[in-house]
Amino acid sequence: MKSKNNEKIMVLIPLILVASIAVFACLLSLQQIYAQVSSTTSPANNNSTEPLPVLLVHGYLADASTWKKWEDLLKKDNIPVFPITFKQSDDKCGSAAEHAKELSDQIANVKDQTGQNIVNIVGHSKGGLDARMYLGNNTEDVANLVMIGTPNAGSPLAENNEVCTPAVYDLRPGAADSKVKENPNTKYYSIAGDWNPDAGNCDLSLFSPIQRGGYDSLPKPNDGMVPISSVESLDYSKSLGHSKSCHSNLLSEYEYGLAKDVLLGNK
Repeated sequence: MKSKNNEKIMVLIPLILVASIAVFACLLSLQQIYAQVSSTTSPANNNSTEPLPVLLVHGYLADASTWKKWEDLLKKDNIPVFPITFKQSDDKCGSAAEHAKELSDQIANVKDQTGQNIVNIVGHSKGGLDARMYLGNNTEDVANLVMIGTPNAGSPLAENNEVCTPAVYDLRPGAADSKVKENPNTKYYSIAGDWNPDAGNCDLSLFSPIQRGGYDSLPKPNDGMVPISSVESLDYSKSLGHSKSCHSNLLSEYEYGLAKDVLLGNK
């Protein structure tokens, strides 16, 4: 009797081993399929090891030409660059809400052109607020936002100011765009200006007289138009450093150097 039982056991052992191997192979195959699907659908995963494309969003009363220096620097580092011009709303004086809607189309076009599924955005001044409005929809296609001199808590200089409406309304303390919540899919960074008029670092521009007066009237330190306390008012944003330039000069090679590691994917 024992002999027959032993024979049955001897027959069952190979069958059990074969079945175990089959189950293990099936689980391994499913794991590989899951990994492949995850790698192609994750919003934080780009399609290559190349740097992500960078959208440059200009500020209040400005246009894409303000980014000429950065365009050259980004191209030199082989980073795809796209200075933004708003065509469906007022380019220089459009509201952050209007610009945010158009950014959706602009980002989609950049993704189509580059084959990447995510991008980086750099915004100067109000351009950072435009980008924050876009990110307020919990979009998943922006890896990093670098805000340069962005009045995240507004600027007192915009109060009682009607120049370049409706854009100027977005720059006032308490404006809706300054209260947009964090997008958990994006990392936020800031660069602020700690300017002293006596040191120079401010080329002649339309804003020069305003910046000189702003330096005296705004809480210090400031860049002549925006206090550092406003730029760095978001508790979820990391500072990349301070510049000694005035607000309109915050787009030099120095500021690019502060942002470079983020744009190259090294942070």
